Amino acid sequence: MAQANSSREPARITVLISGSGSNLQALIDACNTEALPNAKIARVLSDRKDAYGLKRAEAAHIPATYHGILPYKKQHPDESKDPQWQEARRAYDADLAQHVLADNPEIVVCAGFMRILSTAFLDPVKISKTPIINLHPSLHGDLIGAGCIKRAWDEYEAGKRTKTGIMIHYVIAEVDMGEPIVQEEISIEGCKTLKELEERIHQHEHGLIVKGTKTAVEKLERDGKV
Repeated sequence: MAQANSSREPARITVLISGSGSNLQALIDACNTEALPNAKIARVLSDRKDAYGLKRAEAAHIPATYHGILPYKKQHPDESKDPQWQEARRAYDADLAQHVLADNPEIVVCAGFMRILSTAFLDPVKISKTPIINLHPSLHGDLIGAGCIKRAWDEYEAGKRTKTGIMIHYVIAEVDMGEPIVQEEISIEGCKTLKELEERIHQHEHGLIVKGTKTAVEKLERDGKV
């Protein structure tokens, strides 16, 4: 597609990842097309050193940074069972916020980032008025937290559901409860294995994360923030 014309500077996007980066690749491919016009990925940050998404970023000449938690666990040993109060986690999140804000992004996109962000990250980013959005494999208010695809599959096999979904939502302190931006219902029927359901969901995620990011950037434009 041809690059979209606009008088403004491209919206700067920081993408947080943990794994293969297939959703990151969808964003890379969509930038400056009709699907995601006048947008630029400023940096990709991963909490895993071996995340293939870092290689995708490098191949696209996008700055890529690994920010792992292990050094923080060594510096802040904590036996607390409540992850909200683990000092290592909060120290990690505080530094992650500084890494993100150093690039002055207009928006942060969590594209398969497998860490729950604490207020040590959320508060400074909120002060900067930078929205954070997240891809979650469930409809809003349905399945919350980790393992949603497996949980949906188990309920399907038990005859308790026939569909699930995916959404892009704004990130708030309450896990997966932020305002939904876009959602898509996905039928489970016809899937013979959990892997088939996972593949069906992933096929839909790539389009939805681009659509959700575009919608969020358009809101920033309407509000005069980009």
